Amino acid sequence: MTVLVDSARFPAHGRWWAHLASDTSTAELHEFAARLGIARRAFEGDHYDVPAELVDAAVAAGAHPVPTRELLRRLQVAGLRTPKRRGEKVLSTGVEDGRRVDVVRARAVPLPHGTHHLVVEDGGARVTAELAGRVLGFRRRWTRTAAGTAVVHDGLCAPEGPLPPAGSARAGDWWAPLLVPEA
Repeated sequence: MTVLVDSARFPAHGRWWAHLASDTSTAELHEFAARLGIARRAFEGDHYDVPAELVDAAVAAGAHPVPTRELLRRLQVAGLRTPKRRGEKVLSTGVEDGRRVDVVRARAVPLPHGTHHLVVEDGGARVTAELAGRVLGFRRRWTRTAAGTAVVHDGLCAPEGPLPPAGSARAGDWWAPLLVPEA
């Protein structure tokens, strides 16, 4: 695994921030960040936001210091870059059937996407119903093909109740079954 860290050049919330990323896997990145004491809520889908005071500790723990452009290029080459649009927050990232899957909190489902239905449990069986309620986020599936990377967005909806905390262990489970694309 190669963990990368850029310099703290990004101001926010009265502090300076750097990015911590892996060009190998998000699972190993999560383990590295946990060893540094970085909260999971700092995960932004393909990197952690790291305060300036932790950059030296990250390098001492084995992170390679690189310029921001190099960090982004290596994430793109590895297929781990998550383009973020304004108003999006990646809640979890995983692998499903060999595809990378991001669960993203947002108010709209970006293109491309299809018609969606709400999935409900009925005595253990899944039953689809018409989509109701507002879209609170979506699931983004990535598939590598010979032509490049194909991206599909599945709309997601929370019928009621609060959203799980960003980066929580149950975020992926809570979101994934709620909406599925129409067959």
